[in-house]
Amino acid sequence: MAKARLETDTESLEWMNGFLIKFWPIYAPVLCDTIIASVDQVLSTATPAFFDSLRMRFFTLGSKPPRMDHVKTYPRAEDDTVLMDWKFSFTPNDTSDLTARQLKNKVNPKVILEVRIGKGMISKGLDVIVEDFAFSGLMRVKVKLQIPFPHIEKVEMCFMGRPEIDYVCKPLGGETFGFDINIIPGLESFIQEQIHGNLQPMMYEPNVFPIEIAKMLAGNPVDQAIGVLAVTIHGAQGLKNPDKFGGTPDPYAVVSLNGRDALGKTKTVQENTNPRWNETIYVIITSFVDSLTLQLYDWNEYRKDKELGKATFALEQVEEITEHENLQMEVVANGKPRGVVQADVRFFPVLEGLKLEDGTEEPPPESNTGIARFTVEQAKDLDGTKSLIGALNPYAVLLLNGKEIHTTRKLKRTNNPIWDNGSKEILVTDRKAARLGLVIKDDRDIATDPILGTYQIKVDDMLQLMEKGQEWYHLAGAKTGRAKMMLQWKPVAMKGITGGSGGYVTPIGVMRLHFQSARDLRNLETMGKSDAYARVLLSGVEKGKTVTFQNNLNPDWDEVIYVPVHSPREKLLLEVLDQENIGRDRSLGLVEIPAADYIKMADHGEYEVYEAKRLMSEPLRMHGKGTPKGKLNFTVAFYPTLNLTDPDDEAEEEKAASGEIDDRPSTERLQPSTDRQSKKSVDSGRRSFEYGAPSFPRDKTREAGKLDTTLSRQLSKNEKEQEETTEEVKSPPKVRLSPEELVKHESGLLVFKLIEGNLAHSDVRVEVVMDDMAFPSFSSSKVKSKQTQFGEIGDAFVRELEFSKITLRLREKTDRKGDSDKSDATIAKLTGSTMDTLLRCLNKPTELVLKGSDGSMNRITVSLRYIPVKMHLDPSESINNQGNLRVDVLDADDLPAADRNGYSDPFCRFDLNGKEIYKTKIQKKTLHPAWNEYFECPVASRTAAKFSVKVMDWDFGDKADLLGTADINLELLDPFKPKEIILGLDGKSGVLRLKLLFKPDYVTRCRQGSSTFSGTFAAPGKVIGAPVKGVGMVGGGVVKGASFLRHGFKSKKDSSREVSDGNAMSPVDESTTNGDHVNTPRINEPVPDGDSDRPPQTPPHNRSRSFGGASVVSVAGGTPGMSETGSAIFTILAASGFPPGAKVQVHVKQSTGPKGGKEVHKTKALKSATGQVEWDHEMFQVNCSADTQFQLLVKDDKLFGDELLGETLFFVDDSSTGVEKTVKIGEGVVTLKTTFVQREESAKDSPKSIHRKSFLSKRDRVPSRGTTPV
Repeated sequence: MAKARLETDTESLEWMNGFLIKFWPIYAPVLCDTIIASVDQVLSTATPAFFDSLRMRFFTLGSKPPRMDHVKTYPRAEDDTVLMDWKFSFTPNDTSDLTARQLKNKVNPKVILEVRIGKGMISKGLDVIVEDFAFSGLMRVKVKLQIPFPHIEKVEMCFMGRPEIDYVCKPLGGETFGFDINIIPGLESFIQEQIHGNLQPMMYEPNVFPIEIAKMLAGNPVDQAIGVLAVTIHGAQGLKNPDKFGGTPDPYAVVSLNGRDALGKTKTVQENTNPRWNETIYVIITSFVDSLTLQLYDWNEYRKDKELGKATFALEQVEEITEHENLQMEVVANGKPRGVVQADVRFFPVLEGLKLEDGTEEPPPESNTGIARFTVEQAKDLDGTKSLIGALNPYAVLLLNGKEIHTTRKLKRTNNPIWDNGSKEILVTDRKAARLGLVIKDDRDIATDPILGTYQIKVDDMLQLMEKGQEWYHLAGAKTGRAKMMLQWKPVAMKGITGGSGGYVTPIGVMRLHFQSARDLRNLETMGKSDAYARVLLSGVEKGKTVTFQNNLNPDWDEVIYVPVHSPREKLLLEVLDQENIGRDRSLGLVEIPAADYIKMADHGEYEVYEAKRLMSEPLRMHGKGTPKGKLNFTVAFYPTLNLTDPDDEAEEEKAASGEIDDRPSTERLQPSTDRQSKKSVDSGRRSFEYGAPSFPRDKTREAGKLDTTLSRQLSKNEKEQEETTEEVKSPPKVRLSPEELVKHESGLLVFKLIEGNLAHSDVRVEVVMDDMAFPSFSSSKVKSKQTQFGEIGDAFVRELEFSKITLRLREKTDRKGDSDKSDATIAKLTGSTMDTLLRCLNKPTELVLKGSDGSMNRITVSLRYIPVKMHLDPSESINNQGNLRVDVLDADDLPAADRNGYSDPFCRFDLNGKEIYKTKIQKKTLHPAWNEYFECPVASRTAAKFSVKVMDWDFGDKADLLGTADINLELLDPFKPKEIILGLDGKSGVLRLKLLFKPDYVTRCRQGSSTFSGTFAAPGKVIGAPVKGVGMVGGGVVKGASFLRHGFKSKKDSSREVSDGNAMSPVDESTTNGDHVNTPRINEPVPDGDSDRPPQTPPHNRSRSFGGASVVSVAGGTPGMSETGSAIFTILAASGFPPGAKVQVHVKQSTGPKGGKEVHKTKALKSATGQVEWDHEMFQVNCSADTQFQLLVKDDKLFGDELLGETLFFVDDSSTGVEKTVKIGEGVVTLKTTFVQREESAKDSPKSIHRKSFLSKRDRVPSRGTTPV
């Protein structure tokens, strides 16, 4: 009943009317003064040309306050909405409710507007009087509520019908002789209709007038930019001229939002109904509610251009999907189709800082590209002596790099102007070089507008002053005057901008984060334990992560990650996560590291090295707060970069010094146009870019973006007189290094710029992987088309430039788990020496060729820079500390007797970091066994390795007895020098003789699972026992020809490849690189390791030799066509998916020719109710060649005849070492590991061009850098 009564009845508001009667005399004078100040500025900008000035001389609302008649509330509205109807009236001439005292002191509302006609000193002011006005109506108010502060999202208001308006207007005669113009017949109704006509679209139902309360109280402008829209207009098809007699059109396209002001324009194509423009226009957008409009016009020389039609694109589509390519938008005119326009639309959002749970927001990522909102709000004390009457007509001009970008309204007769349209948002592609300018002028009708004052400042300097609260700036080139200016910066990571920096900011140094371990982590799994890994976030962007330790709450990562930092204000988040196969990874807690705690600046301006590396054990908190659970153990160090000269900056300075000024705005110089009509361009398949400012419609009297050289010189001259300066920051002098001097610095940042690509595949990413890293240091955005312009810049840290390897690869998907060698994701790969690549691509575009497994050619043009870092590499990170270890198990002597017959049945078991990696054969009944066996294993860190051997006595049907153990110190080994050692066993007696050979090489980390072989490490692109695949880069020419390999995939020659300029590329000389002798060939793609995952299509399988085979032929002088010989080591781990209850047994057969195969091993028969079995120590060794074919059979072991469950062909893994492989056999799968070990005599002549004195000692420089240690 109460709710029903509320919807029909109204409530009186006499309490509010009583309050207004007392409050109105106090508030009305203040309100009137505020209205006069605000309206005066508006009238000054809206003064017609035939008036000298307009100003509000007097304004009062009278002594009688407005009255609230009643209010009606709608209780059945939505839960978060308050809906009310308010009836109000403002009738100051109604005296029926006034007391005698109120009548005596009554003041009527009146407005006096002074209109001055004439010019300057010869002018006269006339008063226009509006008085006795009244107003009443019914207004609906809708309040939208929200949970966060301020709890009111917005208020919407509208009139329920036309309000009643009454007034008396006396335009002439003033107070004495003035008369009401409404007595003129028809004029009153005409004015009423004009008023309603203007108000109806704004706030007459159903239109509403919104007030964004939440946004206003948040301190952000309602019209703030949310991102940049890149509109690439390729062309149009089938354009029709609406004028049948107009002939073939000369079309051009204009880009706008909702059909408003033109934001960009393409070139005009003469007489073509199928024009091709291929131009990109960048548009700053403030809302997804708008629509992108492409208007097509027919250019005419002597008359107005004719509109051919327009196509629209709703921007709400880019909110979810940021890239829309190959759009076919219909061109419509008068409701009829007039053709199709082809375009791409890409959206780059404004980067925002990470918002924490407590409401605080991290600073946004540093970016050299972004949107600058430049505002001049007002000026004071302008120099009035430059006007004859002492009053100025000022307006402001905003500039970027000397080019006009915005002009404010021109005010009349004021020396203290306030501009309501003084803001302009502009796209800045190079923040460090951008300069903002302000010029205030006095508007003159006939003469040249004189300059009242100027100001010019760098964007970075103004942002620094804004942080200190600086708002007012004293104008230069003037006696008096100051201006209030503000600047807001919103970073945008714009990829694909030709000529831009892609938002890249040169780092001031690198933070070294050593993730040692974590303890007692949260367990988020219902069954099992969390799969933990750690990552580093810089301003919310992931910069690196460790490998995953599966099913482990106490992981020991022992990984070092280098993170480039750009400012001491940045913060790093160290987060531990639980990896999920489906869905997003879940956080286990994080630690916040302020960079300012480790980055300190010395008195001379250089950043200091911080390498205390103090072990910290910080508690992990969810989202940085709450109860901690678990601890992260890590160390932090900081190493500054060398202050090198930037070639791009030098070029700009030389250009400025020579007086060459580019008269195009930065936002317009970005717009590439591809000249498809050029035959040379078509033949070469490359894009040629012509940077030019788009011409806007000809009716513009003043075009933004035009450079006034006189104004630019005046700004530069007056800049010296400016008083406001940023705090002088001491900076060390720039250092210029030659290429030869540059490469002498061992550690540094490799900055690479991807320019363009001509790929054989689309929907791929370009990744850069350094050295032994499991994850890429850089991953490009997804390439949608085969011919693309990247415009992306990234960096990677190089620990040892002389021995570093760089890998460029194309992948179909991002590698989240670190399984980087999966052939289903990697399409093409190119690996080479980082130093040779740097010298080839240093500061100049160079084309690199990646050849895929299908023989396709992928060409990528890159340019490289190298920024040295002032640091001494920790010995544990050197290539000397990791590599492959060969162990020859020779013999033992004087072993203790463990059996009753006075002998033992000894065998050796080798453990690395607590896991078994190899077990020898059993020698029966002897105390002096001679095994003469060998094996190889990767070692990720010699300093941290725990390598031991146990000599055991085998007993039939019983557990083996321990005869003795010994620890092996790998730090005592010299690289590439075999060393024979005799180990004393810690048992009753006995010694063991081994021969060890350590070969340094990069060892890539991969996920740690339940494997018992070599922990988490596997060597990339390296076959155990076989020669290493080449790592050098060679090529002819500086700009092109940096192909790494003459031969193609699996050693197939490719003699038909042509470079993009139409000339055949000469074969790459594999014998020289920069004049140095190179002994190893180069590779340009990965060897698929999927042979073990799928059976061959047509047996018998004729397998091509691997790159390892090719390497041993070319290096050791072997006979072409012969495979290397050695031994294959198998480890059978587990099987699953077979029938429950079956006694699963795996048989391995070695192919011996057409007569069939020889069984070399069969596992124990294991039975499981779930069909999943695991074997312990099922390891065996088979003598074979590298391309030997094996057959895997799975049988159900039965008393009377085994049942075959499945079979498949298999080859030994020759692309990685000891990585678990899953092979599908029948209905189930078998998990195993294989390793191929080359016979020693076939590799004894392998080159060893790198010589070292001893481990962890200073190495000798060698002139030849073409060979990487194997």
